[in-house]
Order: sequence, then C-alpha cells, then structure tokens
Amino acid sequence: MLKAQSGVCAEPNLHGLTLFCNVMTDDVDAVRGKLARIPDIISELDDRFSESMLNGFVAVGADYWDVVYPEQKPVYLRRFPELSQGDREAPRQPYDLLLQIRSDRFDANYLAGRTLLEWLGYDVEVVEQLRTFRYLDGRDLTGFIDAPDNPRGLRKRAVALLDPDMDAEFAGGSYLFLQKFRHDLRRWDHLGPERQQQIMGRDKVSGERLAEAEIEGVTHAAKTRLLGADEQPVALLRQNMPWGDLREQGLLGMYFSNQPKTVIDWLKERYYEDEQGHYDPLLDYTQAVTNASFFVPSPDFLKRYRYAIQTDSRQDSDTTE
Repeated sequence: MLKAQSGVCAEPNLHGLTLFCNVMTDDVDAVRGKLARIPDIISELDDRFSESMLNGFVAVGADYWDVVYPEQKPVYLRRFPELSQGDREAPRQPYDLLLQIRSDRFDANYLAGRTLLEWLGYDVEVVEQLRTFRYLDGRDLTGFIDAPDNPRGLRKRAVALLDPDMDAEFAGGSYLFLQKFRHDLRRWDHLGPERQQQIMGRDKVSGERLAEAEIEGVTHAAKTRLLGADEQPVALLRQNMPWGDLREQGLLGMYFSNQPKTVIDWLKERYYEDEQGHYDPLLDYTQAVTNASFFVPSPDFLKRYRYAIQTDSRQDSDTTE
C-alpha cells in the first residue's frame, strides 16, 4: 500500500493547527534535510499522544518547488488558478511551505507546532497561523454538514494519492488546493433556515439533498457536486475545518487530489457563470481570502532526497581527498 503523510487521508479530528510559512535561507540542502525529518517527528508525537489521534503533513508550495527540488517536479503542479468574475474572486498568496497538525487535543497540537518550528529553526518564518476546530457534528459554521459527499474509507486514498502508474516518482503524494474562506454570518443568519436550504440545496439537519420539486434555483449542492461535465467522478478529498472567534469566522478548505485538472474545473464551476448565468450562490455569503496550491510529497520522496544529498556530499569529499 502507498505510504502517504499521515494527515492527508486521516479521519476528522477535534482541533487543527495550520502554519503558513516562507523559507528564509538559500541553503537548499539544509531545507531538504529538515523536511525529510518532519513525517518522523509527527509519527513520534503521535506515539506520545496516541489517544489524541495526532496526524499531520508538510506541503511544498507551487512557487517554491523549483527552488528546493529542481531535479524533479510533479507533472501538474501549478500556481493556484485565477478565479475572478464579478464580485467573486480568489486572490492567490504564494507560500513556500504549509504545515498542518490535527488531533483531538489542542495542547498536543500546540506542542507539535512548537516542536516542528524548533526543528526548522530560523530557516523558516511563520507568516500566518490558523487554529481550526470541529463544529458540532462535523458542520460548517453556516450550520450545514460540511462535504456530505466526501469519499470515505479506502476511497479517500484512491482519489487523493498518486499511484505509480500516474507518476512513479511521486507515488503516495497528493496535490493540494487551499482556500481560507471568511464568512459573512450576519447576512447568512438573517436569511433564515428555509432560504438557507434553498441556497445549499440540502436539508439543514440531515444534509440530504432537497427534491428537485422543492428547489427554486441553482444551489451550492449542484455547483459542488463531485461529478464532472462528462458525469465521471471528480477525484477530490476535502479535509475542511472551521476557524474563527467571535469577531470573524470561516472555513479552511483543503482539497486533496491525484487529478488536479478536475479540481480546477470544479473550482471554476463554482466561481464562473454558466450559460444560464448561474454560479455557486454560497459565494455571495463567503469570500476566499487566501488561496494557494501545494504538493504533499510522500515520506519516501522526502527521505530519498535527504539521503541523496548526504551521498553526494560524501562523494564530493572523497573526490577532493
């Protein structure tokens, strides 16, 4: 079975900590060596806090990949797509690295975050940190069940992870698209449950789709369905979690896939008007203020490059002698 970083396909947790980072050093060898150790650090922390189901990953930004791993690049790794039409836009913010830790204990996440940053040292600067949490029984702060059509069980791995036939060099890795949404909950709550259900296309309590006869217009459910224009399933695993305090709130959307082209089409379906002038109506009540794309390498890939550096260094030393 393909070995991925533990946070990619993990089951939902109660707490999350996401660190948006930029690299502050030109010493690429040092960065590679430190990245290679991160999956093991997370595994050791999981053993220490085994009851909290701790997991996590490190992802490399699309703009930074060519700096740290110029020899090999995932075939479809690109910057986050331009998404802008009318009042709907998703501005891009390039980050070099993304670190995420999730568990059922906030204190374990905090300790894990400190441990990882101590390991990375002054080579990395944290630009933003975001605390996320599980809300009620897996709901967004809009009150609706988040991603009710999300794949489950082994299906998660099938849609999120590259297999050797897709890209042998990066098997076990995953493309990641990130969106940090900020909700306008005052306007949303003012709508009332019935209008909210019409926008979402789902029952607010059960999460079931509304019958076609009950729907008055285009819905969020229709614009985010996991079927493409050819009626084939969209390879997409959403690992979303709410964030916020009493001043501002939203959703951290994280979309993992082994077929990033289909995810881009899925995003465009939400933001751009179709022939009837319809787009995802939920975007009238939330805005993606941070958008970026990454690749989450497998632990084997990270370690393979670490060992290659050490071997090359020894060979250079032998040649010099």
